[in-house]
Amino acid sequence: MKTIFFRSAVLLALGLSLGLTACDKQLDIDPYQSVDAATALDTQDKVGSAVIGLYARLDSPNLYGTDLILVPELLAVDNYISFQGSFQNYRQIATRNTNSQTTTAESIWRTAYQAINQTNLVIDALPVVKDEDLKAQYEGEARFIRADMHFELVRLYAKQYEAGGANAQLGVPLNLVPIRTVEESSTLQPRATVAQVYAQVIADLKSAITLLPASNGTRASSYTAKALLARVYLQQSNFVEARTLADDVIKNSGKALSPTLQSVFTNRNSSETLLEIQQNDQNNAGTSNSGLATLFASIGQLGRGDVRVLGSFAGQYEESDARGTDSLAFGSSRKLIYLGNGARAGALRTGKYSAYGQNIPIIRLAEMYLIRAEAAFRAGDVTTALADVNRVRTRSGATPLTEAQLSLASILRERQLELAFEGFRIHDLKRTNTNILIPGANGSPATTYPITSDRLVLPIPLREINVNTTLVQNPGY
Repeated sequence: MKTIFFRSAVLLALGLSLGLTACDKQLDIDPYQSVDAATALDTQDKVGSAVIGLYARLDSPNLYGTDLILVPELLAVDNYISFQGSFQNYRQIATRNTNSQTTTAESIWRTAYQAINQTNLVIDALPVVKDEDLKAQYEGEARFIRADMHFELVRLYAKQYEAGGANAQLGVPLNLVPIRTVEESSTLQPRATVAQVYAQVIADLKSAITLLPASNGTRASSYTAKALLARVYLQQSNFVEARTLADDVIKNSGKALSPTLQSVFTNRNSSETLLEIQQNDQNNAGTSNSGLATLFASIGQLGRGDVRVLGSFAGQYEESDARGTDSLAFGSSRKLIYLGNGARAGALRTGKYSAYGQNIPIIRLAEMYLIRAEAAFRAGDVTTALADVNRVRTRSGATPLTEAQLSLASILRERQLELAFEGFRIHDLKRTNTNILIPGANGSPATTYPITSDRLVLPIPLREINVNTTLVQNPGY
């Protein structure tokens, strides 16, 4: 039977990246749509076009266009956000009531592996690229995206990496060979272990660091790869390596914190971002049933107002903190959390996603400061940790912490306040082994939901189980 890999391999979509800067000469390559995979990448220009297509695929609503940011937030909604929308797939995730046929779990899996297969096709075609600098760049970009997709998959479909453990728990299939034909697609790929997936992710990113240029326009650079590897090491609790890479990015990437957090999201390719998904009003992840602004915003006629910010979370920001709320409508508010006046009006919403065609920041410098702060504190370097946390806080007008106020808990809390609604929520709770607080209601006391629960791991899609007999389903599904 044909697997998802065959669907994306025989007809290779090499479309021009959605919203990538048209004036950038490195992107001025004619697109190729539905090209036979056996002959699609037989020239240097075609390989270059395929690499651009990789970035376009990341904007899919099944990937960073919506789900890779929204789903990690919905998995830990309690005392944070609530889902008010009518889409049952997201409601099931928010209530931890998913099953193996949930469309979201299937679409993330399918689209991520399509992207991975496209990276493999690019890597396989590299011999036709005669320009050695371009050849190295294209390989670095492909390996970076392949690593990123495997990393996102293993965090969502497998149990958390355990520092110091064997990590023999099932991860996700590692797809490292291009698939072009029915015969190639019939090879059944079992789930690798979590240890094996992380090892491959790290190997790909280390290769990408050596291959990518230090500056690469709006595309991934060597510092983008270093930043992602710092995130990977943090997820593993490898704090020494995470700190080293975050420190390198902070000192040497040329990036700087934007004047305000809001400007990171309202401006394009700010001084702070190491990677962002390029969108515009014509090409974006969606304006009606998908897209981050569609689901998060409630601004007049813009947005569905599906994701509500709970007052208990918004109340954690002090009054001077621009990341918090003054309970005014968007446009009148001077804060990042506003009172919705469109769909489902009257509830708090995040202003991070306020336009359908805005770019989507994926990796930014503030995260590197917070990684370095946490790693430094764990190593006993309070001076560095305090300075880094306060750089992030003072940018938004929050009162700087004193040394007496600094703790691991306060640093982790700062990550929640700064990186809220950006796809970090469940991953941070898992790596720190923090249970989910369920507030008391209707006379019932507050309780906790165990972070190790099987329900906080997405199911392997039933469709994949049916076509690949080597796949083992996750417990509870």
